[in-house]
Amino acid sequence: MFLKTGRTVLLVAAAQLLVLMPYSGDAHAQRSDRYNPQWNQDYRDRDRDDWQRRERERERDRERERRHDAKTTGVVVGVVGAAVVAGVIAAAAKRERETRERADYCMNRYGNYDRRTDSYRDRDGYTYPCR
Repeated sequence: MFLKTGRTVLLVAAAQLLVLMPYSGDAHAQRSDRYNPQWNQDYRDRDRDDWQRRERERERDRERERRHDAKTTGVVVGVVGAAVVAGVIAAAAKRERETRERADYCMNRYGNYDRRTDSYRDRDGYTYPCR
């Protein structure tokens, strides 16, 4: 009889320990008002995956916008650069044309015009600047 009582006491103690063992999950009060017993780590993983997906999409959009801005900047710089180069070429051509016209004028007027010194030699033997 003692053996049966001992077993019963042992079984009752084991049952109480199992019931009273601390539960490893979140307490009901910690889950706020949206308590759902099916929530588990998988739910948090989905939230994290959704957040990471949205971050990748934002990063992709930022990169796309940066590339678009870079293309726009490149086009603007190209157009401005072409305009500057065209202006420099036009100014150099104008200066060359004016120099050539002046040399032709002086050559026709005085006959013995020296382009290097921009002067001519007169009948008296002296050199004078072309005017």
